[in-house]
Amino acid sequence: MPVIGLLLGHLPQARTTRLLSSLLHAAAPSGTRLVELTPSELPLHAPYTDAPLPHAGIEWKRQLDAVDGLLVITPTHERSIPGTLKHALDWASASPTSLEDKPVIIAGAAAPGAGSFMALVHLRTVLSDAGALVMGQPERTLTVQSSDFSAHGHCHSAELDAQAHALLGAAAGYVAHIARAGGSGPLPTVPTDPVRAVRAEQATAPMSPAAGIAAFVDSVATADPLAATGDPLYATVRTDSTTGVPAA
Repeated sequence: MPVIGLLLGHLPQARTTRLLSSLLHAAAPSGTRLVELTPSELPLHAPYTDAPLPHAGIEWKRQLDAVDGLLVITPTHERSIPGTLKHALDWASASPTSLEDKPVIIAGAAAPGAGSFMALVHLRTVLSDAGALVMGQPERTLTVQSSDFSAHGHCHSAELDAQAHALLGAAAGYVAHIARAGGSGPLPTVPTDPVRAVRAEQATAPMSPAAGIAAFVDSVATADPLAATGDPLYATVRTDSTTGVPAA
């Protein structure tokens, strides 16, 4: 059973964040398990390159290594991703990185009318630079607000429920695709580059005639409709086929 780790950036409302997490767990397709990842007690600074990882950093990387793929959902904070999410990814990519060749699906989370494009661009850049196999287009965004959930925590927004199921279905399919493609390691490439193959043939272009190409000038005998005379001298006029001017 594939296991997908959920890394959920904090929404403006704590209650909405937790209820969205519950909805995503419920939307996971049969045969797929969703596990929320919660980095705890990470140092406030970025990982040092000249010091061993602290215990919290090691435990965080173990959580990441235990899942087959990641689903990272980000709200937009000042046209970027939340600082806590970026901090968690910084520690995830600390050497030895836990994101290299990891299949990752990203999505935004925003209120109706609010965008998430810039946050997703930033998130994709961070993950790609860390070596993760980030799922390509289309970019997905969950349209979520506090009023989408009842007092008992039930989601009564058909749109949000459909978005959650579509997102989890795509995530499960992508992780399974990477696993079928060979598990860890780069995605398979096209075995033959058609352009390179043509160049490798070193085929020569046809040679031009030794005498060059004859000028496209010709003279033909054409009947002149203006020469409405019975005189045989004017019955036919030799003209240049390129200019129509009577030839000498």
